[in-house]
Amino acid sequence: MWRKTTLLALLLIRKRRRLGLSSLGVTRSKRLAGALFLLRKKMRAVEDHEKLKKTRRWWVRPVFADHDTNGAWATLIPMMRDNDPDLFYNFMRMTPQAFDKLLALIQPLIQKFSWRKPIAPGERLAITLRYLASGDSLSYLFPVSSQAISKIVAEVTSAIWNVLKRRVFRDLTEDSWLRSAAEFQVMWNIPHCLGAIDGKQVYIKAFPHCGSRYYAYKKRHCLTFMAVSNAKHQFLIVESGASGKRSDANIFYRSAFFSKLTHRKLNIPPPCPVSGLNNDLPFFFIGDNAYPLSENFAVPFKGNNLKDEEMVYNYRLSRARRIVENAFGVMCSRFRIFFRPIEGSPALVRSVIMCCLALHNFHLQDEESIPPSRRRYNPEKYADYVREDGKLIEGRWRNERPASERSLFRDLVSMVSKQADPRAAVKGVELREMLLRYFILKSVPWQWKKAHLIL
Repeated sequence: MWRKTTLLALLLIRKRRRLGLSSLGVTRSKRLAGALFLLRKKMRAVEDHEKLKKTRRWWVRPVFADHDTNGAWATLIPMMRDNDPDLFYNFMRMTPQAFDKLLALIQPLIQKFSWRKPIAPGERLAITLRYLASGDSLSYLFPVSSQAISKIVAEVTSAIWNVLKRRVFRDLTEDSWLRSAAEFQVMWNIPHCLGAIDGKQVYIKAFPHCGSRYYAYKKRHCLTFMAVSNAKHQFLIVESGASGKRSDANIFYRSAFFSKLTHRKLNIPPPCPVSGLNNDLPFFFIGDNAYPLSENFAVPFKGNNLKDEEMVYNYRLSRARRIVENAFGVMCSRFRIFFRPIEGSPALVRSVIMCCLALHNFHLQDEESIPPSRRRYNPEKYADYVREDGKLIEGRWRNERPASERSLFRDLVSMVSKQADPRAAVKGVELREMLLRYFILKSVPWQWKKAHLIL
């Protein structure tokens, strides 16, 4: 039928041209012919698809039919859970207790109801966690089709992020900032530091039809996320999904974090006194030279020909700033999907990144009440260890002094509450000079050696 209609339309155009009719009628006929041509092309594609479409050999592949009894969820995982918790932790990147706790939180969002027997919520979570832990194809470990696994990962990572984001990311209140500042001062000897900020590039398989939009200077396609970490490697603020082609500074200036910082919506406490300084010291974030030197940002000095005190300042600042880099390293070592290019749509890749950020905080907060020597989700050299030569190396957990943090937090609250002008402006250069004086007056024994000023 459509062939006859198209032919009639073409004959009508020719007839109008022979009769010398108005150009308006010819235009309408051309439009009709064009629409019919597109319709013919679409119907031909449908016919070709129907010809190529094969009859399904089976509803479910025979190798996947008995996954309830032969898959890892029914055989390997229960054995590890009952007999080898260490192996279970290595497999899932969490303890059985943490697995049960997370499953109880997200089960209402991932539970499926169907006339066919659906994949159980626990198995769906296990598939996702193993994918994040390894990045490997799981169709043979869990006898489930790759198409089903891709849908499961997308749904479960989204559910984990939506459930955990309000639980593991602290509200940005004045008290929460003061707690973070107390932790930095006790553990890393830097006062009034609210957090360390940096960006992290995640390698991806190139998205279709995106050209070089995500092609970064490292000669690979990647997405970049930005995060602010506290002194204990927990993320306070995260923003994900920026093109890897953009610099850290460009991402920062276009972020919601910068907008809230500029409009004073982060509830940052007002400046208050610090021992050894005459002026009130503002509360600030620390970053590398990609970020601006301002009232609430401290960055290192640039150049090679620096004064001795400037080199000490750079060392003390970098000592605290590396916390956010360590946080990235801990997260990537636990979730090794970051060790290879992530394949999927932009929405899936962002969902995976945000899910891992939330799980990172979930594990750290879940272990806060556990003695440091028995924690599982922690960075290397966090606990004491013995070198090959037999020397005992003290771990970073010895720097944690909760009683000192609580005492300093109370002192900061009392000092901040006495400030009459909470918006007293301080220039970035003045902030750096005050910190420089503080690092010289309140020096740590090893700073001159670490700054390469003495042997």
